[in-house]
Amino acid sequence: MSYNIFGFLVVGLVLLGVDQQTEACSCGPAHPQQTYCQADVVIKGKIIGSKVVAVDDSSDPNAFQWIRYEVQQQKMFKGLDKLERVEYVYTPLAEYVCGMVLRPEEMNEDYVLTGTMGADGKVNINICSFNKPWSQLTRAQQDSLEGRYQAGCQCTVIPCLSLPCSVTADNQCLWTDGILSGNWNGAQSQRFSCSMQDSGVCHWVTVRSDKARAYMRRGAQ
Repeated sequence: MSYNIFGFLVVGLVLLGVDQQTEACSCGPAHPQQTYCQADVVIKGKIIGSKVVAVDDSSDPNAFQWIRYEVQQQKMFKGLDKLERVEYVYTPLAEYVCGMVLRPEEMNEDYVLTGTMGADGKVNINICSFNKPWSQLTRAQQDSLEGRYQAGCQCTVIPCLSLPCSVTADNQCLWTDGILSGNWNGAQSQRFSCSMQDSGVCHWVTVRSDKARAYMRRGAQ
């Protein structure tokens, strides 16, 4: 499954042993809902350890290197049909091939981890998917992981990369956060999900947190 990694060719060259360390990973805009829907596994968990391993866990020094993060899973949002629990996630050791390389001070923290499963059953993550410290998510994003993103997987989020732009199908929502500023972490990313109406047309809806909904109910009484 694709995570909109425009540097995919770079990954292929590295796996073939070609020295491309001057190349940089390049990620396209990825709305949290879209990465959720494309993922095989989505969990909340604490990263409690790391180890550098070869792609086949062998001691071959010439094998492509990965980081194996040990995860203390707290909640599984997606993927229970594929595995009961995530104990490890894998990412390329090199950042230039989109590896999610954490500094020591970024360890032992709760994360949302969004990954794909390989044929070997390993869960792979990269910096182009929705992998962030839990504390950096908005309340709306946290709530959406509980089911709203899943409910919107019939829809497709389309980033507006250049003007003019528009959707081409009823099941699409146009994502415009970054068209002027280049910052795709705006309101649509932080507080909206793309939802399909009974008519089959998808549109943006505001995600209100449980706390906000409770406040509104009290105000209406």
